[in-house]
Amino acid sequence: MEMQPGQMAYDRASTVFSPDGRLFQVEYALQAIQMGGTAVAVTYEGGIVFVAYRNLPVSALAEAASIEKSFAIDTGLGCVTAGLIADSRVLVEFLRLEAQRHRITFGEVAPYTVLGHALGTHLQQFTQFGGTRPFAVSLLLGGFTDRTAGLIELDPSGATIGWKAYAIGRNRRAVADFLEEKIGADRTEDSAFKLAVQAVAEGSPTPFPPEALDVSILEPEAELRHLTPAEVAKRVQGMPFIGPAERGPRQK
Repeated sequence: MEMQPGQMAYDRASTVFSPDGRLFQVEYALQAIQMGGTAVAVTYEGGIVFVAYRNLPVSALAEAASIEKSFAIDTGLGCVTAGLIADSRVLVEFLRLEAQRHRITFGEVAPYTVLGHALGTHLQQFTQFGGTRPFAVSLLLGGFTDRTAGLIELDPSGATIGWKAYAIGRNRRAVADFLEEKIGADRTEDSAFKLAVQAVAEGSPTPFPPEALDVSILEPEAELRHLTPAEVAKRVQGMPFIGPAERGPRQK
């Protein structure tokens, strides 16, 4: 983001509007999210596919699978994140706590729309009070209404928007345009998976190895199911933008 003359007078706190009505700290948070990997969610008949690109650790000692981008919230509830991983964990814990409060109070799984609006309010509060900074995270929260899948996008401003499929993170707009162009009316799990992987490839370095993909599938009345690296490698086999698996250092 290019610094404009006089901008420094208005970017010190998230509570100060610039003369043209901008909150620079929120815009900086959105810019930080663009530095992360691309994450995509696509709904289909009976479920949601979450696919996220994760930057693989440089060290051969690190476990790539320890870098999580998709998270279970409750039965039939899950999300995928883009941005600062530490901030993501805080917001995921907020969603899990709110989901359990709703379950204890009403004896049912919380509607994803209710959780989305609760989190949106929480995010907005960090743009309104001094001494805080906005969360540098965007989320795609997924759930079901009468077994029909739905998504809500949340960004650092606290805005909430519903989607059939959407992208967050690096090159978000280009990836969202790709999804809008390629998405069909009737989607199966397999077609939604392929579309989501293709969309992630639009916003990420290509080719990339299968280990770089965090893939999860959400279905009604079930916990979020994470695909193992072996399952991901099998399902993406033959896709032109998927490179060879990462290899460790050669033995001497």
